[in-house]
Amino acid sequence: MIRRMLSTSLTLSIVCATLTACGEQATPETDTASSEYPREVLAAHMKDHFFKATQMQVAVINADLDALREPANWMAKHANSAAMPEAWSPHAEAMHAAAMRAAEAPDLETAATATATMATECGNCHQALGAEVGFAVDEAPAAGEDASSHMKRHAWASGRLWEGMIMPSGVVWDGGAEVLSEAPLAPAQISASIEVLAEVSALEESVHALGAEAVGLTEQAARARTYGAFLTTCAACHEKTGRGKI
Repeated sequence: MIRRMLSTSLTLSIVCATLTACGEQATPETDTASSEYPREVLAAHMKDHFFKATQMQVAVINADLDALREPANWMAKHANSAAMPEAWSPHAEAMHAAAMRAAEAPDLETAATATATMATECGNCHQALGAEVGFAVDEAPAAGEDASSHMKRHAWASGRLWEGMIMPSGVVWDGGAEVLSEAPLAPAQISASIEVLAEVSALEESVHALGAEAVGLTEQAARARTYGAFLTTCAACHEKTGRGKI
C-alpha cells in the first residue's frame, strides 16, 4: 500500500504538469521563442523532459542505478530543436551535463546529487527566460500517527520540493520542506527488523532534519544538495525496511 501511494504521489505531476505560460513576457528572447518555437511544440518538449526527469527521481529513490541510466542518458543526449532560441542554449547544456553525471554515476549519492542538480538547472532556465510553470496539486494528505499516513505526507512533500526546484518557486519548495520537517515516527511505528531498527530510526530522523534545513533555502545549488541528500536517505531507508521499489 505504501509503495502504491508513494508512486502515485511522485508521478502525479507528470499527468498534471502544464506549461501555463512561456514567453509571455515582452523580451527579445521570449518573442523569438513564441515565433520560432510554437507553444504546442514547447509543451510537448517540456512534458517529455518532466516525464524522463521524474523517472530519474524514482530510480534514485529505488536505489536502482540501472533503471536510472536510460532516462538520464535521454536527458543528456536528446537533441534540442533547431528552432530553440540561442538564449536557451547555456541552460540546456547545463541540464544535459547534470543528466550525464547521473547516467555515469558510480554510486547512489552521486546519482542523487546529479539528479537534483538537473532539476535546478531546469528551474534556472525557466527563471531566466520568464517561463511560468504550473502544477495541479492536491492538498497535503492528512496527518496521522500511523506509518501509512506519514509516508503519504513524505511522498507529497517530496513532490513539492521537486517542483519547487523545477519551477522554481520558494513558496512551493517551502511548502514541501515544512511538511517534511514534521516530527519523525517513533521506533515502535517503524516496520523493520530489530536488527536494523536503530539504523532505520536514524534515517527517519535524518529525513526530517533535512526538511527543517530545507525551509527557507533560496539558492538553487543549496536546494540541489539538500534534495540530493533527501533522495539518498529515502533510498537507504526503503532498502532497510524491505519496502522494495515504489
